Amino acid sequence: MVQDLRFAVRQLFKAPGFTIAAVTVLALGIGVNTAVFSLVNTLFFAPPAYAKPHEMVQLFSQDKKDPNKFRGFSYPTYLDIREQNAVFSDAMSFNLALIGLGQKGDTRRAFAAIVSSNYFSVLGVPLARGRTFLPEEETPGHNVPVAIVSYSYWQKHDLNPSVVGSQLLVNGRPFTIVGITPKGFVG
Repeated sequence: MVQDLRFAVRQLFKAPGFTIAAVTVLALGIGVNTAVFSLVNTLFFAPPAYAKPHEMVQLFSQDKKDPNKFRGFSYPTYLDIREQNAVFSDAMSFNLALIGLGQKGDTRRAFAAIVSSNYFSVLGVPLARGRTFLPEEETPGHNVPVAIVSYSYWQKHDLNPSVVGSQLLVNGRPFTIVGITPKGFVG
């Protein structure tokens, strides 16, 4: 066994180009496999990080021109559904968006969820720090835009409690951070 190992090492040193290529291909393959597994596990197998997931339903509108396509509702339609709801215990809205996040000259793209003020209460998710959105902050034209950031964003800022109350630039517009989601929350 030891003799075989010595022979293998000698062969690897005889062909350094092949060795480097083989190690690189293996590293890339393992890295991609790990990333895909993590994504699939999070999306399909990990338990949701909110209360009573079996009671959640998602509503879409059907496209009149193409019945196989579905899309979300406009904000006024969501308000109508929430006000006229006689079936569900509550209704909330969310929309995923790609935003520019950061300071001038250091902006990066990030996904953000644009949510209604009752989002966290409907999901039954308490925040790690700060507060949830107030109903008046949801109204169009509200003068002080606010944001709730993820736990991982907070970790990148050394778990500094002063993150709550600080400013964050979203698409070049300053938002006040009012809360931090709990660790592991993906919503």
